[in-house]
Amino acid sequence: MSGPQFMHLQSYSRKANEGGQSVEQVLAEASRAPEYSKHVSDPRPPSLVYGVSVDEVRKLHDEMVAAGGVEVTLKDGRTARRGIRKDRHTLMTAVASHPLPTDLVNRKPDARADYELWRDHNLAWLKAQFGDKLVSVIEHSDEKHPHIHAYILPLDDPTCSARQLNPAWQAKEEAMEVARAAGHDDKAALKLGNAAYRARVRELQDHYYKHVSLASGLTRTGPKRERLSRQQWKARKDAAKLTAQISQEIDGRLEDVVDAEDGLERSLAAKAEEIVEKLDLADQALEEAEADRAEAKRLREQAARDAQNAEARIQQQLDQKQEELEALHRQQREAERADLHRARQEAEQEARRLRDAQAQINQDRADALRNAAKEAARVVLELFLGVLDGSVRPSPDDPRIWTIRDDDLRERATKLDLIELIKDTMKALHDAWRQLSERLSPTDQAAASEQIAEPVKAAVDRQPGNQP
Repeated sequence: MSGPQFMHLQSYSRKANEGGQSVEQVLAEASRAPEYSKHVSDPRPPSLVYGVSVDEVRKLHDEMVAAGGVEVTLKDGRTARRGIRKDRHTLMTAVASHPLPTDLVNRKPDARADYELWRDHNLAWLKAQFGDKLVSVIEHSDEKHPHIHAYILPLDDPTCSARQLNPAWQAKEEAMEVARAAGHDDKAALKLGNAAYRARVRELQDHYYKHVSLASGLTRTGPKRERLSRQQWKARKDAAKLTAQISQEIDGRLEDVVDAEDGLERSLAAKAEEIVEKLDLADQALEEAEADRAEAKRLREQAARDAQNAEARIQQQLDQKQEELEALHRQQREAERADLHRARQEAEQEARRLRDAQAQINQDRADALRNAAKEAARVVLELFLGVLDGSVRPSPDDPRIWTIRDDDLRERATKLDLIELIKDTMKALHDAWRQLSERLSPTDQAAASEQIAEPVKAAVDRQPGNQP
């Protein structure tokens, strides 16, 4: 069995992310709810490998979130406990996929045994990584490749932060804290944090390979992890195959040369024995023996030339294949540089987009602050005007409590928490007006009230949003 490993950790919140994934969506897809299983041609319920069912995971999750809370500090310095926000990541999952096709695992006992061994190694690794926070492991056998899903909950964390269960996320936050403590700004700290995140992910994948994939006969990466196209991957395999063929051809030709030399030596020995016999028989065989010696020398020289020519041809072929391999390597390096350049351009575009988004957020914040200040000024002026016309006055039972006849004005003042800030000023204005009005006739009171209120009304009318 061969194939690359696949294992991925990811956390989710109750609020759907940009891809539409949420705690509810992930658990519903795991249990094969019809509306979340349209990508599966023949959906079947999952099999439980460890822990509790998917429905029980949902129940444990909801109970954990309901019991959780975060301590916050209010503007007046008091602390309050608030519930868990919907965008907080409260569930972490791990998914691991086996490279063999599902139909092969179902048909072949050997393939089934390989898969089950891999599944057992995964379960042991997950237990070692997450302990009692691992609440469930299920398997799906209704897609192209059999795979498992693991569900991990931060049950002992009142803040319900599932991200803290991810070792890579922990490494990122620790690196950012160290960077800020060393005087780096937020941008530099984030860059260092992301680098630590990627490094920890690689370490985690290496650890998974050592304890799961290696024991199960899987490779650490596949061709796509090196960013090779299908053509590049095929070229690499063809080059390896060609190298093996050349090596076999060299070995075969060397064997031929050795066999030729052995045959030549045997032939020379036979000739020598024949010459000796002829010399022993008669001197007249001398010329024939000399001729045999000359022929033997010619054969040796011819064999040497053949061997040299064969070696030269083989060396030429090796040089040619070496040039082809170097050209292939150059093409691969150029492709990798092009991919790197593309990735750098994409990263720069993303950085520009983020800067523009941050500038827009800052602008929106400034506009909101200006609008809030203008609204506060309008409400204060309207309250002062209400003091003059009697629609805003202190309660007869408790002068500390102010009665506001206009429901809209009362709601706006309460929302901005202005009464407490200007109550002393309103009290002074109310008392001054009351003392003044006691000395005047009703007609003079109306005239004085109109005269005093005129600049206040003018100021209210000048406020943005009150223009006709």
